[in-house]
Amino acid sequence: MNSGQLTFRHPEPERSRISLYPVFIPFAGCPYRCIYCSQQKQTGKAMAPSKLIAQELHASISAGFAKKGKQVSLGFFGGTFTAMPAEDQRILLDTARHLKEIGAVEHIRCSTRPDCIDEGTVEFLKDYQVDMVELGIQSFDDRVLSLSGRGYTGRQAHMAAANIQKHRLELGIQLMPGLPGSNTSTFIRDIEITASLKPAGVRIYPCLVLRNTPLALLWSRQTYQPWSLDKTLSVVSHAFLRLWRMDIPVIRAGLAPEGALLQQITAGPWHPALGSLCRGRALAYYVLNLLDRMDARIRRIYVPHKYQGDFWGHRKENAPLYLKKGIGIEQVEIWQSHLFRLVWQPVSFPSSQAAGPAPGKQSW
Repeated sequence: MNSGQLTFRHPEPERSRISLYPVFIPFAGCPYRCIYCSQQKQTGKAMAPSKLIAQELHASISAGFAKKGKQVSLGFFGGTFTAMPAEDQRILLDTARHLKEIGAVEHIRCSTRPDCIDEGTVEFLKDYQVDMVELGIQSFDDRVLSLSGRGYTGRQAHMAAANIQKHRLELGIQLMPGLPGSNTSTFIRDIEITASLKPAGVRIYPCLVLRNTPLALLWSRQTYQPWSLDKTLSVVSHAFLRLWRMDIPVIRAGLAPEGALLQQITAGPWHPALGSLCRGRALAYYVLNLLDRMDARIRRIYVPHKYQGDFWGHRKENAPLYLKKGIGIEQVEIWQSHLFRLVWQPVSFPSSQAAGPAPGKQSW
């Protein structure tokens, strides 16, 4: 191998830079109470009227557009949107479509369950100019879905995803590693199925144990054990890299650190910067796998300024991994380019001392 340079991009696919304006409609339309859900039993207290929600989001988005002229992506989250009463859907989507027609909204999305979407529902959403449907699939494994009280099968989830894409809507997939019955193998399979569907984006929410849930009861009886944070970071980071290699962006990993949520967490792999941690590890795995294929000594590595946090990882946790490949801090230079560059020179190792698999390498 001749000495030289290797230039490469960050493996993460390009993502839209348009700000997301989320509208949360807690538990609206949810037909079941899943084992991990913290929703209390129905009390009879109504959610905020859809007309009021519509008025508030219209006023907020239109005011922001008039002031700054910037478009937003509007998303309806927090419940099963397509299982809400049809009139409530119409009220919200009428407003969303109007905001899109005047240019304030560039993209409309909603989240729902695989068993709450069919041909008629997809056509209804298309009529209101919805661009993307995110499916809260959680897992494609039938046993995991059954133990979690999801109420549908992996085949139904797969069919729902295909139905959305058949009608030329963008597909989003939400997965939840660590559910009862799940393990590394089932999650790897979930990622492989997800990758084969080529969704427009993926969200990964590792399962947490929240107070006053059926899952919390199982945990207290020691019949359920959540994944550790270390295991979650390792497995989810590899999932990031697998999806990136298929040109699939990971929109989010881990729940937002909201005060109300934090008070409810009893156990599980929660970290306020889980997504950032996984991004950093995934980038390290990518770089290490590149190095593993090179019979060379790295003289210098140039890292884009915008990615130096990802490169080193949280509290420089990636530094020991690079050091094993002969890359110390003194060999790393931060520069303004958007590309990475490795400057190397050849070196021959006896076969008995050949470098083994990179520390981050994993079979998928």
